[in-house]
Amino acid sequence: MCGRFANDIPVDELVEYYSAVVNGELPDPSWNIAPAGRITTVLDGRDGLRHIAPAQWNLIPTWSRTPQLTYPTHNARIESILDKKTFSHSAETQRCIIPASGYYEWDAKKHPHYFTNPDAVPLSIAGLFTWWRAHEHEAWVLTATILTREAAGAAAAVHHRMPVLIATEMIQPWLDRDTKAQDIIPLASAKGAEASARLSSWQVKALKGDGKGLTVPDDSQNQPLLSPENDD
Repeated sequence: MCGRFANDIPVDELVEYYSAVVNGELPDPSWNIAPAGRITTVLDGRDGLRHIAPAQWNLIPTWSRTPQLTYPTHNARIESILDKKTFSHSAETQRCIIPASGYYEWDAKKHPHYFTNPDAVPLSIAGLFTWWRAHEHEAWVLTATILTREAAGAAAAVHHRMPVLIATEMIQPWLDRDTKAQDIIPLASAKGAEASARLSSWQVKALKGDGKGLTVPDDSQNQPLLSPENDD
């Protein structure tokens, strides 16, 4: 699962990294982004441009008559998105990326751990998006979900699920509306496991409030940091 993440990446860095244009007012930096909140997404538009746009973190299917679903949609299992009515249409042509500085997972003892890229490159978390509105005369709302997969490597020691990371070489085909879903989805998941193996992680204190301090290692645990060189 992925229930909290951080994003304090400067907008100009996102524009350069994803070769995209900003469309809309993006959320402020946060180190404690929660479901139903505003998030930053990267997606290819029908205009041929790549956009960086704000979205609501809870996917609402276009066919839904209400924004209040009876089940959570901030996460979706990548293994089943083509089989689920809620996600199947988006999986075909409306794939996106949710940029992040890092994300949190909780272990069996409910202790949060922070995962991040040691070389400071943005994490490109795989997602799906929809445009939703309650009535035809209302404005469209961009909504999104984060895709997860079975945890692998050091991440599996913390939680049995982890977000799917889109490797750098997979960004273009993942966002391309013409890429066949049945081809890109398993490949993205496999490449995501490889990308996750390169992350560093450490235990942090309980997430309260906001601020960069939430990502500081919890020294009271006296535990070594996990990294690609020290993950056993």
